[in-house]
Amino acid sequence: MHELLLFASVPAEQHYELLQQLAGLAAMQPRHRIERRLVFKASRKTGRINTRLGGGTQDVQGAELQRLTKMLTGATYYTQTVGLVRESDFGAAAAAAETITDDDKAYDFENQLWRMEWRDIPEAGTRSAVTSRLMANALLPQGDVVTTMSSWGYEFVTEYVVEGDVFVYNDTALFLHRVLNYAHDPSFSSSPRRTLPPLKELSLLDQSGSYLLQAAITVQDGSNPGMVKTATQHLFGLKEQLKTAVKLEQADRLSLDTRVK
Repeated sequence: MHELLLFASVPAEQHYELLQQLAGLAAMQPRHRIERRLVFKASRKTGRINTRLGGGTQDVQGAELQRLTKMLTGATYYTQTVGLVRESDFGAAAAAAETITDDDKAYDFENQLWRMEWRDIPEAGTRSAVTSRLMANALLPQGDVVTTMSSWGYEFVTEYVVEGDVFVYNDTALFLHRVLNYAHDPSFSSSPRRTLPPLKELSLLDQSGSYLLQAAITVQDGSNPGMVKTATQHLFGLKEQLKTAVKLEQADRLSLDTRVK
């Protein structure tokens, strides 16, 4: 699969107004989204992958197996695993000592669902004014993914949080978000956190409070010129519709380089 993208920086003071504009454009209310993102680095070029994940999990099969094999047996890349979390999951360790309802359970790392996201460096030398890159996603076992990633030659590097709002406009996913960092703690340098601190203790990566608007379209067959052209035209149409609010642009290719040097 390929994804085609455009990006725009959004000042903090424009955030609420843009949310309203996007809600009107997409004819939907924003879906608030918080993601844990664990970053892994390929420490060696992997050989044959053992796709029996163990731990009582089911085998990866069919198309998902093919995607994993292609992702993990190529050149060395950084990749990440993404897990959706709730705002109530942050600081939940302290809340666990109190009365917790079924709707407000403490965060359970062992039951955290994960999705691997692999992204290639964007294509070079294209005449299109959108960012285009090969991509693949795959579901992983819940809970501790470090053992699974380690078996594929990937080592844990760091983690961060993404918070924002999602809109879907025709075939385009719009994600207005910002990146949050944890306070430095050496005890988590080699493994992910099993509990999450209060959300207010996380710091903004961009201290100005600015947001990033990402507009993305996934194309199942990136070698099909017709499909790519249609997706590109849709992004250009969105860019025109939002030009009075934000300036959607192609990203700098090297800023999205995922290769391990």
